[in-house]
Amino acid sequence: MKHWRDWERMQEELPGMQVRHFDTMLRFSHDYLELPPYYERKACLTSVFLEEIDGKAYDVTLRFIGVCSLRLDMHFEYLGDIEISLEEIEDIHFYVHDYEHGGISFYCEEIAYIGAKENVEENLQLALSRWKQLVQMERPNEDALGKAFKDLAVFADRPMVVDLLRKSVTHENAMIRRLGYQYKAENRK
Repeated sequence: MKHWRDWERMQEELPGMQVRHFDTMLRFSHDYLELPPYYERKACLTSVFLEEIDGKAYDVTLRFIGVCSLRLDMHFEYLGDIEISLEEIEDIHFYVHDYEHGGISFYCEEIAYIGAKENVEENLQLALSRWKQLVQMERPNEDALGKAFKDLAVFADRPMVVDLLRKSVTHENAMIRRLGYQYKAENRK
């Protein structure tokens, strides 16, 4: 995409990511950077967004370059529902704003994809939430239950997860009991 640095790399690393809307801006920093090609100082915002892609959470870092008309309202706990839209006004190419609460808005010349990394703590919370939701169902989908168990077992080094998986051997659902016994058999010490 024109005026979006490393667009192709972002598409390769995060296929299926919705790039026009972001649910949560975790943090941001403001800086003046001297960037190529002319090394003129430009106002930049470097932001980290929490994105869920295919059931996994990632921290996606974007840098907004040539920021102007920044408006920030800190009346809310977090900045969420961020939309990036094309806005062609002279050197300005993007308008970024919180379309739900109006917590932040600005224009920028271009966007750079810095990188993404898996958000382990958020993935743990997602796995716990899915597992707890499924074990409360009378007849959970077996494939979904197997996937939730596999996702949760990744965090088997956490005491709360170990306790949860061990307790599943007493569950009334036979599949959940079987998964609990499978966990115990694989993790005998």
